[in-house]
Amino acid sequence: MVRRSLIFLFYCLLILGIVIVFLVLLFPRDKFLGWVSSYIGEKLPSVELSIGDIKYVHPLKIRLYELDLSDAQKRWEIPVDTLLMSIEPSFTVDHVSIIGVVFGGDLSFDLAPVSNNRLELSNLQISEILLAELNMLEQAMGRKVEGILSLEGRATVNYRRLDDVRFTGTVRIEKFLTPLNQPVFEETEVRFDRVNSEVVFSGGVVDITGGKASGPYLHGDFSGQIWGTVPLGRSRVEMRGSLIPTQALIDKHPNLAEPLKAYLNRYMADSIPYRVEGTIAEPLLDFENFN
Repeated sequence: MVRRSLIFLFYCLLILGIVIVFLVLLFPRDKFLGWVSSYIGEKLPSVELSIGDIKYVHPLKIRLYELDLSDAQKRWEIPVDTLLMSIEPSFTVDHVSIIGVVFGGDLSFDLAPVSNNRLELSNLQISEILLAELNMLEQAMGRKVEGILSLEGRATVNYRRLDDVRFTGTVRIEKFLTPLNQPVFEETEVRFDRVNSEVVFSGGVVDITGGKASGPYLHGDFSGQIWGTVPLGRSRVEMRGSLIPTQALIDKHPNLAEPLKAYLNRYMADSIPYRVEGTIAEPLLDFENFN
């Protein structure tokens, strides 16, 4: 009995090994690419997807190369260098683990279907995306934007309506730098070593809370909302917060010392309140009660 069981196990492993070899050596690349394109076209007619290459990776993994995802009007475009899709042993069969490289940063999440035509992206992490590579961001703001973006949280998306996205998590930007439309405290660009906040995105609206920023010339806090639209540059912005000038700023611009000191003494404050209104392309900065 034991001998028969061992023989049966041996043949099962042999057959499995042969199947794996055929998957690796004879993976139907062209047929699979054709099926993916037709499937995306059928399920998501407003989305265009191109895939440069695809390979099977043992065990139970598929690696995609040079993906390009966009809407039919090319209003937005997401290039993905590489994407590894795998079924983890600890997951149910409808769960997929995804690891990729996008905009020069690392991307990972666990994908699973949930109710009402939605997909859940749990354990979502994006690290070290280079803002300078986000052409759509530079086009929207009308100026160059530099920094390293990371975020983590949870998202869901309606796969029948890709504009129906919900995200909850934290966002962090390091080495942020962008020119200003008008000088602020005699500085022509804003520079922060680190910016972080809590973010909730739903229904096209970004709610930002608990924002903190620190840099060589300014420290501050912020919160507010962004109402997203297409084109992105017309998205409406309302932000409020406060700024604390550093000694380095005063040393660089000595003529600011007296006005800043007089303001802080007058209002018995250690920070300067501000608000930003307008659009992403044309934000208007106003310092409350500060002339």
